[in-house]
Amino acid sequence: MDEKWEWFCGRNSVYIDNGQGWFDDVRNNTCLLDGVAALPHGVFLLVHSILLLFIGCCTNRRVYTRYLLVYPGHSLRWLLSALLLVLILASAGEGAMTDDTYKEQPTQPHLYVHSIVAFVAVVSSLVYYHHMEQWQLPGMSVVLLVYWTCCAGVEIFRLMSLTYQEEDDIQRLIFDLTIVKLVIYLVLLCIEANIIRTKVFCCHRNPDVFPNDLKRLDMRYMQYYVSLFSSLVYWWLNSVLSLGFKKHLELSDLGVVPEQHEAEYNHERFRKAFIQESEKAKQKGKKPSLLKIYGRVYGRRLLAAAILKLIGELFAFINPLAVGALTAYVTTFKYKPSADPVPDHHVTVDEFFQNGFVLVVVMFIASLVNFFCLQTHFYFSIMEGVNVRAAVQAMVYEKSLRLSTVATTGGSMNMGQITNHMSVDPNAIQLMFQNFNNLWCVPVQLIVNLILLYFAMGYAGLIGTVVFLVLSPIQFKIATIISKKQKEMLAFSDNRLKKTNELLQGIKLLKLNAWEGLYCKAIEAIRAKELNVLLKINLGFIATILLVSATPVLVTLVGYGSYSSFTGQPLTPEVTFSAFALFNMLTMPLMMLPMSLVYVVNGVVSGQRVLKFLLAPEIEDSDGRGIVRPRSVSGYQNAEEDLSVGFRKDSSQITIISSASELEDDPGTEKTTLLNGNTAKKRKSKEARYGAAGTRRNQFKTGPSTRLKKTVAIQISHGSYRWDLESECPVLNDINLEIPEGKLTIVIGQVGSGKSSLLSAILGEMTTMGGFIQVRDRTKVALAAQKPWLLNATLRDNILFSEPYDSKRFKRVIDACALKPDIDILPAGDQTEIGEKGINLSGGQKQRVSVGRTMYSDRDIIILDDPLSALDVHVGRHLFEHGIMKLLVKRNRTVVLVTHQLQYLNRAELIVMMKDGKVSAQGTLDDIIAADPDMYSEYNKAVELATESEVEAELSGNESESTRAERLQLQREVKKRAMSMSSRMSKDGSEPTLGALIEKEEIERGSVSYSVYMYYAGNVGWCMLLLVLIMAVLDTSLSIGTSFWLSAWSEAGLGNETDALTAQFFGGYAGLSFSYLVARLLSMCTLVWAILVAARRLHQRVLRNIIKVPLRFFDMTPVGRVLNRFSNDTQLIDMRLTQTINMFLNSALKVASAVIVNTVVMPIFIAFFIPVAIGYYFLQTYFLASSRELQRLDSISKSPIFAYFSESLGGITTIRAYKASDRFYRTVIKRINVNLSAFLYLQAATRWLGIRLDFIGSIVVLLAGMTTLVGAIVSDLDPSLVGLAVSYSLQVSLFLNFVVRGIAELEMQMNAVERVKHYTYIENEPYEGTDPPLGWPMRGVIQMERVSVRYAKDTEPVLNDVSVTFHEGENVGICGRTGAGKSSLTLALLRVIDVFDGKILIDGIDIMSVPLTTLRSEISIIPQDPVLFTGTVRKNLDPIAGSSSDDDLWKALEIAQLKEMVQSLDLGLDSVVTEGGENFSVGQRQLFCLARAFLRKTRILIMDEATASIDLETDKILQKVVATAFAHRTVLTIAHRITTILNSDKILVLDDGRLVEYGTPDELIVKEGLFASFVQDTES
Repeated sequence: MDEKWEWFCGRNSVYIDNGQGWFDDVRNNTCLLDGVAALPHGVFLLVHSILLLFIGCCTNRRVYTRYLLVYPGHSLRWLLSALLLVLILASAGEGAMTDDTYKEQPTQPHLYVHSIVAFVAVVSSLVYYHHMEQWQLPGMSVVLLVYWTCCAGVEIFRLMSLTYQEEDDIQRLIFDLTIVKLVIYLVLLCIEANIIRTKVFCCHRNPDVFPNDLKRLDMRYMQYYVSLFSSLVYWWLNSVLSLGFKKHLELSDLGVVPEQHEAEYNHERFRKAFIQESEKAKQKGKKPSLLKIYGRVYGRRLLAAAILKLIGELFAFINPLAVGALTAYVTTFKYKPSADPVPDHHVTVDEFFQNGFVLVVVMFIASLVNFFCLQTHFYFSIMEGVNVRAAVQAMVYEKSLRLSTVATTGGSMNMGQITNHMSVDPNAIQLMFQNFNNLWCVPVQLIVNLILLYFAMGYAGLIGTVVFLVLSPIQFKIATIISKKQKEMLAFSDNRLKKTNELLQGIKLLKLNAWEGLYCKAIEAIRAKELNVLLKINLGFIATILLVSATPVLVTLVGYGSYSSFTGQPLTPEVTFSAFALFNMLTMPLMMLPMSLVYVVNGVVSGQRVLKFLLAPEIEDSDGRGIVRPRSVSGYQNAEEDLSVGFRKDSSQITIISSASELEDDPGTEKTTLLNGNTAKKRKSKEARYGAAGTRRNQFKTGPSTRLKKTVAIQISHGSYRWDLESECPVLNDINLEIPEGKLTIVIGQVGSGKSSLLSAILGEMTTMGGFIQVRDRTKVALAAQKPWLLNATLRDNILFSEPYDSKRFKRVIDACALKPDIDILPAGDQTEIGEKGINLSGGQKQRVSVGRTMYSDRDIIILDDPLSALDVHVGRHLFEHGIMKLLVKRNRTVVLVTHQLQYLNRAELIVMMKDGKVSAQGTLDDIIAADPDMYSEYNKAVELATESEVEAELSGNESESTRAERLQLQREVKKRAMSMSSRMSKDGSEPTLGALIEKEEIERGSVSYSVYMYYAGNVGWCMLLLVLIMAVLDTSLSIGTSFWLSAWSEAGLGNETDALTAQFFGGYAGLSFSYLVARLLSMCTLVWAILVAARRLHQRVLRNIIKVPLRFFDMTPVGRVLNRFSNDTQLIDMRLTQTINMFLNSALKVASAVIVNTVVMPIFIAFFIPVAIGYYFLQTYFLASSRELQRLDSISKSPIFAYFSESLGGITTIRAYKASDRFYRTVIKRINVNLSAFLYLQAATRWLGIRLDFIGSIVVLLAGMTTLVGAIVSDLDPSLVGLAVSYSLQVSLFLNFVVRGIAELEMQMNAVERVKHYTYIENEPYEGTDPPLGWPMRGVIQMERVSVRYAKDTEPVLNDVSVTFHEGENVGICGRTGAGKSSLTLALLRVIDVFDGKILIDGIDIMSVPLTTLRSEISIIPQDPVLFTGTVRKNLDPIAGSSSDDDLWKALEIAQLKEMVQSLDLGLDSVVTEGGENFSVGQRQLFCLARAFLRKTRILIMDEATASIDLETDKILQKVVATAFAHRTVLTIAHRITTILNSDKILVLDDGRLVEYGTPDELIVKEGLFASFVQDTES
């Protein structure tokens, strides 16, 4: 060999020509072989650089996109290349170690230089391949094909050389590496050949299809359309995080989600599996199994996640073993035994892995594999959790659209429960998916750990295992108890949410009656029970944490204490710290197992709740969604026009008779933007839905035998119907009815006679007991419900209801409904947004909008459920004549009208009189009078009253008093809103949208303010907080002391003493260990108690504040948004925040202890730790800038889902009547997708952070291991301290990771506290004041002295300079020519609006000085809109329990004409009132409000159209009874008709906000003023 190559080859006999053949010389020349091995890599580096430079700069064929269309074998190539890089790195290490064995020779760089070149070349091949895919130039793969061929050839030649040199031994590392590298090169060669075959020569069967996701320009979630490296490290997310670091992220920055995560896609998958499982379960007579559904839909991806988790967790065990080996390596260095010199040789596998530096690198690589596998596992599990959450939410919403009416009104379900099915339950199922793999993986980890402990410590390790086996059943028993308590807590949570929803829905009534405090106490009582159960759950959590901490401590005590006894050997650092690292590894699995078990149990419980809901009864005609289905399925493409839809009892099964048109959706015309969802996006699945809708085959076998007559639109034959499936008594019995087509049918009857039930039966809302209903084929139905249902949208959109806008038709409807003057008042006309449930419109205005919707819909059948009760006679006449008769009946629309307005009976083609659930009479007016002679007098009286009101309206310029009052009130609402908007604009500089009412949900920008943390700390209590910190520091200090004691014990063991050492050190170690456990227990107890105290106070403060805010707040804030504070946010504060704070505090102290230990052992460690800590800090700062915005966007985008869900449930009957369910479903799907977008990015960002934190942690392990190793070699460090330091360096990487994650999660979850805090500091009404004398007011004298009133500051007064006195026991009627401020007068008495000048005295005391609750509790008001609450009849009449006797209650019911009805109920006064009082008619609810007012026995009573929803017969009786019942009270009556107040003691006449007349009716008539003119015109 030429001497000039000695620098590369060294001096060796293998380079000397021994006279053998050239082939043998070459095989024996290792240096030449290594040099040739570097050639393919070097040439490739040159060629690939030239090619990339040429294509990138000199051609136009390059393509740059944000996505990547990968070639076949892409992922396998990346994985093999990564493995190849590890093997090449091992080859370089093997070469360096082999070179070190040549003690007498100079260095031989050829042994490792070729590996370094190969490493760079393989990395470059990945860069080259990435550009090949990015530019879509598959021809570039020819270069890679040649490269892999040459590399394989070199490895084959190396094998031949090793065989020739007799080094082909499996113990030789170079031989093993060569074989594995050869296999990898050959596989890469095959991958390259396949790309050339498929992409260059196009030899494949299936053509490439461009993904649909990438066709959408706003799809920016590229996780599935980038390289494997980019997807593993989330490199594609950098652009979003960079944008989030520069500016506040908005939902528009995120775009849409990939199809595989869309709610619709996942709903279809879940629904299909649910149907299949339901059918199988039905055949077996069992319930469907959700576990099988989960497995069928999500099993494959979860299995992949499970495999990744298993691989990652097994690689985690390499580090403890390496710690032991590293300690042994250092021990060998310090106590080096004399040994014979070793001859030159290639290193063996054992030698290689005994080297300390190799062990440190192995720990680094094992950490990399561990975190890549675990982070990918987390991503898979979380994404499947997201998918199931979206599917369950869509399933619940779709089911709610088909839910039987009795399910909600019968008390078996309520709004709170169903809302939980939409929010809490899907989240619980999602968390179950995320934690499910821990249930099987943790036991595997524990078993492997204990086996390794046995190999490290022998029988002593097995005895430690016995301790674990004893404690494990206790742990599972605690988990079982926790799961039971979790069910209890969910029940209390449901009940609390239901009560809170009722409070928010009925807040106006509660505040006007001063009952908000009572309801608040009721909710707080439930909350106290909920927190009591939560305390028990947390005690279980404390016990679990204690056992988790105690198990490794006890195992180490038993293991270390008995080690010398069993082995006869002293405890050495090698054994101690290998076992110590394994014991530390026990902590996390032991902590994860019970937590995961709780999550899984919660998920199972929630899954069962959802399953029960999905199996709940449905309406018989489940075609509410209007899904398009092929006609051939049901076989009626040849059916004639008059085939019908009906319901019929056939033995024990309901059979639905349906027509072709009922299975068709509405025509696909262009819709308005209201609730349209993704209109262009059609349903992928056209199969029938599960439930009743799926059982419509062979329908004509059991259908009606006769066809409908040509003149009949709806026919009911022998129909008997009930609400409750369990009830044997029909609500409607033996109904025989033919409703004429194109004519007006009026349904009349007393309160509770079954009028509304009849309409519900026609709409398919009731359960059929017998008979059937036939409806004319191809007819569409529109409904105006008795309780008008409006959407949180513009007025126009509420009327259009997604029909195409036709200006002429819209104008006709507006005019017919007398809405033009109301629209003119609104700031943006018909484009003005009206609030949730139309809360800023009066009852009459809401009703007219609801009726307008039916008229505009142009449907064939119009069902109107008592719409005229909320209207005065004039507007009612206008609506009847111009709307019902002119727009509907004249155009041959079939109209079914329920009404108490008997003056219209002569216009009906058919009159149906209901009584006790039966048709007591039907026919024309003459037929009805003949059947019921009393009807004639009632009819005449109704005509007479209507005539009087018409005269009054003409006097006032064809506008009735009540209508003027409505419009004046609307004007004030507009002014008030304008002032509110301008006030907000002046505060934040934002420009309000014209016509907008509902405020955008508040969203704080930037990091969570420190004031939020201070607010939370204040709720915890500063003393308690200090105690928590002291106990946590004590806990950590004892842990550090225990570790150093163990280090000293093991170091002393190197002196080969056994018994004396155990006696000397064991007692101290045991004492420190038990002290640590006691401190841990106290630390956890104080922390849990502190967080519970904060949770109680936060909920209490927000609840107590929200009931005191002004009513206008609820006009501008959807109930769903407020409910979100009490559901999702409260759940976060109760449960998640506890775990996050515990994790953060524990991890932070673990990091502190690790830093202290490492710094004490090796001060140089701090020099490396500080830059790492700085890197951590900047990384979390960069991450939090985007993650906090993503968290807030996730929170903000949830509210519209729940608000829309709540809104939909309120109008479910209307939605089904219009067959608009599919449109509403699409809208909620769109809203879920918007929320999914924020949530997906948030989870991806969390993984982005996790992968980088784990990588930096691995770097810490590498650096700490290297520095400690060098320090031990150079500075003669004790092996025991080396083992301790390396063990703690592993803890630094783990727990510093948890600290940063804890900070991120804590800030995200403090957003819930921030949102609750926002609602805690909303400005209240002025509740304070001086208590009046006991028994005030004794007389009920009201004095107004120069009173001026306005709705808000800087608005025009609505009452000016009013001075008047109402004497004791007077009945005062309030009237006026124009919108004079009658309602404002009553609101001023209750201090709902601002009395800015003058004063109001009651019994000589200024009401402004009286506490607001006291004032409102002493004034009764009977509102126009009746509200009942869940509970009993007794509780609704007497909210203050025990304040009224049973005799008082029965007397009140008798006065309200309800005594007989309540007596007929099974439980009488204790009969159940369902949510919203839905099990009573509107009229009955109004009567309950009247009875409630009588029972209050206040000296002052305000009556505001108290009998609006009551029939004339009942009204007539009531007028007489009320006149005597309230004889000794001061009564203020707001009158719509002058005749109503003619018998009042005094009359108050207002005009334009001023008092113009006041006196007795006779005095005012004699005076011949404004009131006299009213009376004269009425009499004329």
